[in-house]
Amino acid sequence: MKKTQNFEVTIDELVYEPHIITVYAPKNATDEELTQLATNYILTHNPVLTRRDLATDSAVIEVGSEQETPDVVAEGLTKPKSIFGVQLGLKYAQAVRHVVEIDDEFDEVTYSSNSKDAKQFPTYEAASEFAKWLNPACEVVRLTGGAEND
Repeated sequence: MKKTQNFEVTIDELVYEPHIITVYAPKNATDEELTQLATNYILTHNPVLTRRDLATDSAVIEVGSEQETPDVVAEGLTKPKSIFGVQLGLKYAQAVRHVVEIDDEFDEVTYSSNSKDAKQFPTYEAASEFAKWLNPACEVVRLTGGAEND
């Protein structure tokens, strides 16, 4: 399995401003390969530009944030979706259900020690809101996979 990461490729356009393209590629991708992926992306999305309009010889390559959705995914790869969960101590918040007992109504949260059973959130912000509601001692963690929970 190839080690992968996000790269930010900045290519100056000779006419006006730089394009910062996030490329998801193998960690050992060369600057030329990353520049080519970013250039192709820019040209397909800006039909008025030509290759000569881009200063590809001075492209700046930096490691990008893993939380960003890439503009370009290198051929043969698929960018895994980031999913987040909420952890309290060693347990993951699993599900919320509304409980009604004789004269009382409340929301009950179940917990699991397996991260695959954790309630999943598509963004860090959504998980943070849930964590604040649940317990200030909770922390938001990135999940590596799991069942399709709500």
